[in-house]
Amino acid sequence: MRGHSLDDLHLFVLTSQYQSLTQAAAKIGMPLATLSRRIKKLEEQLNCRLIDRSAHHFALTTDGERYFQLSQPFITGLNNVKDLIELDREELSGQFKISAPINMTQVWLKQCIYDFALKHPAIQINLQVQNEKIDLISEQIDVTFRVGDPIEPDWIARKLWQIPFALCASTLYLDQHPPLTHPSELSKHRLLSISPLKVWQMYHQHSGDSFSLDVDSPFQSNDVLLIRDAAQQGLGIAWMPPYYVHDAQQQGHALVPVLPEWTGEAIDVFLMYRDKDKQPARVKAFIQHVFDWKAKLASSFMTNQSPDTSA
Repeated sequence: MRGHSLDDLHLFVLTSQYQSLTQAAAKIGMPLATLSRRIKKLEEQLNCRLIDRSAHHFALTTDGERYFQLSQPFITGLNNVKDLIELDREELSGQFKISAPINMTQVWLKQCIYDFALKHPAIQINLQVQNEKIDLISEQIDVTFRVGDPIEPDWIARKLWQIPFALCASTLYLDQHPPLTHPSELSKHRLLSISPLKVWQMYHQHSGDSFSLDVDSPFQSNDVLLIRDAAQQGLGIAWMPPYYVHDAQQQGHALVPVLPEWTGEAIDVFLMYRDKDKQPARVKAFIQHVFDWKAKLASSFMTNQSPDTSA
């Protein structure tokens, strides 16, 4: 097939099926002269005559009949593949792959994904959770939730939420220590740090004052839920998103805000996907679902609480 156009081959098969250049040209909306020229070009490339044609006669030659018999299954197969791909992209079915941070997913984002799965049972969801950045292309990710830096070549990043940071501790720890009046007093306390965060940058919500603390922590972890649990056990004061505090208030020793007027700069959460207008219907539906879910839960984010996943 070197040098042969699949389009020209398709035109030949279609013309052979209709047994008429005129009908084939009308079917595909191509000028008759153009179709005749394309068939002639194919004949020149094959160095044989495919069709005996005149003003009132059409017949395949022996070579033309042989070429048609060999080519028709191939062209039909290509058309079937195209139809299947189009159907796969248009139907709310099939599989797609999501990547998301572990803790955010386990605490509240999972409910968004569960709701989508219940709404679209024919769609197969492959949810991969990890805190480290992965190669989205090699892992064949369709949609990813990214916290912080969204930079990824050729991917679209749409901001979903902002996650603030704040201080918290358990009543068990605070009852054993004098109350704090300023972040500068934190250096006298045991601090629980989410690694690799080494500096706690704080801002006063009313005065606009800022305070930066280099953290020397006796307990640190890259898992925010472990830091939250350590705070509940009375190991010290933690610096984490407030919705983790809200989620733990009914479990064991209550976690309560510390210096609540001091908060950290919010970290952005992005929804990212590869193409703007080439996604399958299932991916488009999920993207829309996420933003609809966000709109329903906007008020709980405004109060820095965990989303009301019952909504």
